[in-house]
Amino acid sequence: MPACPCKKCATAIYSSHEHALRPPLAHPPGYERRSRLAHGRRCCTNYPSGCMRRSLSCASRRINFKRALGGNSRSVPRKSHPALLPTLSEHTMSTSFSPSHDHAAGAPAAPKYALRLKQPAFWNTPNPAMEERLLADWRATGQRRQVGAERQGRPRYWLLDGPPYANGNAHFGHLLNKTLKDVHARYASACGHAVTWRAGWDCHGLPLELAVEKRHGPQAKQDPLRFMRQCRDEAAHWKDLQAGAMSRLGLMADMDRPWLTMDPAREAASLSLLLELWQAGLLVERHSPVHWCPACRSALAASELERTVKERMETFFSVPLTPASCEAMARRARRNGAAWPEGPLHLLSWTTTPWTLWANAGFGHPRTGALTVATLAGGVRVVLAVQARDRLLRDDPSMFSHAGQGFDGALDFAELRALSLAAASPLTALEAPLLAAAFASESEGSGFVHLAPAFGPDDFALHESDGVRLDCHVGKDGRLVDVGPVPMPAALQGATLEVASQVSCAMLADAGLLVRMARRSVETTMCWRHKKAVFYRASGQWALDLHKGFDGCPEGLAQRALAALDATVFLPDDKARAPLTLMMSTRRFWTLSRDRLWGVPLPFFRHQTSGELHPDTAALWRALLDRVRTEGVEAWQACETPAGYVKSAQSVDVWFDAGAAWHSAAEDGGGQADMVVEGQDQTRGWFLSSFLLHAFKSPLPPFKKVMTHRFVVDEEGMKFSKEKGNAPDSAALFARSGADVFRLWACSQDVGDEMKWSATSLRQATQDAKDWRSFLRFHLANMEDAAHTARPSTLRDLDRLALRKLQAARAEWHACMDGGRFYQALGCLAQFRQWASAEWFELSKRTLYCANDGSAELASVQWALRESFLLCAQMLATVMPFACEEAYLAWPGHPRASLFLHALPAREAVSEPDAALRRAESMLAWRRALQPLVERTRALVEKGTPVCLVFGAGQDPEVPQDAQNPQNPQDPHGEERLRALFPGCFVLQGEHARALDMWEAGPVGDGVPVRVGKPAVRPHRCGRCRDYVGAALEAPGLCRQCVADMTPGVTPM
Repeated sequence: MPACPCKKCATAIYSSHEHALRPPLAHPPGYERRSRLAHGRRCCTNYPSGCMRRSLSCASRRINFKRALGGNSRSVPRKSHPALLPTLSEHTMSTSFSPSHDHAAGAPAAPKYALRLKQPAFWNTPNPAMEERLLADWRATGQRRQVGAERQGRPRYWLLDGPPYANGNAHFGHLLNKTLKDVHARYASACGHAVTWRAGWDCHGLPLELAVEKRHGPQAKQDPLRFMRQCRDEAAHWKDLQAGAMSRLGLMADMDRPWLTMDPAREAASLSLLLELWQAGLLVERHSPVHWCPACRSALAASELERTVKERMETFFSVPLTPASCEAMARRARRNGAAWPEGPLHLLSWTTTPWTLWANAGFGHPRTGALTVATLAGGVRVVLAVQARDRLLRDDPSMFSHAGQGFDGALDFAELRALSLAAASPLTALEAPLLAAAFASESEGSGFVHLAPAFGPDDFALHESDGVRLDCHVGKDGRLVDVGPVPMPAALQGATLEVASQVSCAMLADAGLLVRMARRSVETTMCWRHKKAVFYRASGQWALDLHKGFDGCPEGLAQRALAALDATVFLPDDKARAPLTLMMSTRRFWTLSRDRLWGVPLPFFRHQTSGELHPDTAALWRALLDRVRTEGVEAWQACETPAGYVKSAQSVDVWFDAGAAWHSAAEDGGGQADMVVEGQDQTRGWFLSSFLLHAFKSPLPPFKKVMTHRFVVDEEGMKFSKEKGNAPDSAALFARSGADVFRLWACSQDVGDEMKWSATSLRQATQDAKDWRSFLRFHLANMEDAAHTARPSTLRDLDRLALRKLQAARAEWHACMDGGRFYQALGCLAQFRQWASAEWFELSKRTLYCANDGSAELASVQWALRESFLLCAQMLATVMPFACEEAYLAWPGHPRASLFLHALPAREAVSEPDAALRRAESMLAWRRALQPLVERTRALVEKGTPVCLVFGAGQDPEVPQDAQNPQNPQDPHGEERLRALFPGCFVLQGEHARALDMWEAGPVGDGVPVRVGKPAVRPHRCGRCRDYVGAALEAPGLCRQCVADMTPGVTPM
């Protein structure tokens, strides 16, 4: 008999009919040999530890039957290979009790018996290469179209894809978002819906213009038509790159026919909607301050802004009041019977934007409040609010030489309007009126605030109501320009806002007007693209009036959108509703115009001298529409300009393009989408624009359901960003771990909170993927092929209980999926998986491996496994499509070409369990209670200590006499049923329930005590099923059950 080739032992590893050692087996790539000896060294490394023909351990010379039967064991290889699958057989052990019984070298080999053990071509470890092959097969066979044809005529489910911007590579947020969308789409398809989901991209706007300028130089804009074509090519380039990265996720989206905002048909649809809004009187031109980004060189809408707190310099300065104003104030004070100083007075004012001082047009003050006169440290007497004087004294006592308490309350702000007061502008010396302003406050500054109507909406409101002068001396690039009426100093011309502030303060100091400068934290508005501060700048802009009524909707767009918002379902929670409600209810105008070329144009022709629009604007607009449908928006640059008119150089806000997606989606069914899934930042962008524009056409919401999600952060809680470079490389991640692992991680997160990505979370997702694959693999290894579809006439109670638990898990899964709580849906399935692995699978292994082929119990468990596999694979495939499709294709004789052609069976209410199921559940609960005792017993057995589990104490009349109860000492088959509940343990019951030494007791079930002790009878171990029995074994070393299970004609090998 050949000895072990490792030379460490003389154990015979083959049966006597094998005459020579086979050559060493070649291990496939990635195969890991993990079998180790008790003394820590490897043994029999030429033979795979995972195959059924295991070498014997040098330490114990025995076979670990649990590992052979597919149980959890660290020695099971991570990967198997078809080349390593030998004949399904198993060594036997000596029938003596001790598991460490030695076999003498050269002793006759123990016989081998046939077992039902299969090795499916589906491994526990995720395989990225297999995912790539499946992806290629799906593309080659047109799987998405096949599923669409299968669902033809079923209820439609339209998932509208909120378009990512076609600029740069796909980032982590894109992949997370597409994964969540795909889970929704696959869930709807599994429920039998005909899913429509076309991938979308936003392809207009400034970032693409900047990219083209960077690639072709700033002179690229000199030829507008060529520049726009270059922008179109740039967008197409990035769209293709992003689509390739997103496709690796296995999306069921239509990537071959994506919807792009730059498609000529969609550009024409947006232009048509814009024409309707203009004709309805909702698109209006306004000359007013708007948020302006010098980096964008364009106005910004509220949805393009972010807010932060930054430090700014608070500047206090004094300006002389006109002599007439000083006399008027003194007369009014004397009339009030109060003291007031004679002679010249200054006004103490303040600002946080010194660069606007050149455009000063007045000073605002509160409507009410007490005034006083204080003397500055330099001797200048200034008028200010009493409340402001007291605060400034606390902050800087050296600011005043005399606080002027004797003048407190001599005048009130309410009296100033009747006096028509004025002061000199600080830099230009032009006369500037003092005006009551609702936004001015005694609690800030000095009580008098500098007014520059071109650079603030509140100041501009005074320009409209009181005729305050409007001078805008800042250009599109954020630099100062000389626009009069007073010549601007050379130091200010062309200066940036920061430099202009410094120069203005220096001019105040030179004139002796600068009083105090101090840093102050103020809320600053930022451009969401450039993360730089923006400012208000007066310019002519086209805007959508959100409160103006129109035909069929007297309440206006905002109010109708608010009503539609109330009818929209938000998932997984309602957090996104509040900001949307706030923005809809507080915004009066939506500024649409942008000073950009690449986008849907505002096709207006304006007269060169009068500035009036062309009288045939509507006809010209409709003519342009016909050209845009074929040529795209480039047609606007190519069309001729009527004589005497100037063509508009403005385009529409990109959120208008994306927000009109429902209007231009007739090929998708148009109208109302069933679902949208976007990040929470879209509340100010795509969600808002979609609700407002849809309100123009319908009182219904544009989407039935809206799912929002938060963002991915790193281990330190920092948001992933390109600038920080803290996001992982998705291509490397997919190549190493596969897309299923990423999808499983994404769906295991609570998307309502920030989602943390770390090495730990990746390891957990990888382990979860292995657990799910192992779960599917057990089904494949033990169920019949797909041709066996007939339900057995009777099912075991355990199998019925398993299927009922699966139905209950499915009901919870549906509720969680409908609510967008994917992590909870996975949890429902994971709970079933854990229960099945610990109890259903564990207690079914003997039947699966050892039962006769004609056994009714075997037919029952195999059919139940088939039902479980199909249902679990379909539910899990929403999250792990690659693994489930691979498992389905590994099922011999699978009935369809793809798992995704199946639809989930109709939902059924989970029925109440009958008496048999309740009894089975009771038995399992009793078993779980005893599990700690059982594990300690098994550990002692593994160490060679002869112990047994003792149930009952002989004849006990108080024990129920239920013959089907394995705890019943009167049951003649009780020991067999107890062995089935506690495999691997030596069990004694009834009249054999005696032990020489009892030292540990477990829970009492139905009055039956359970103890651990040394057996009084000699145990025997079956050479086939490895169970311990008290009765003598049948020849040749088999228990009575195995003899009965052996099929006719099968003899020991």
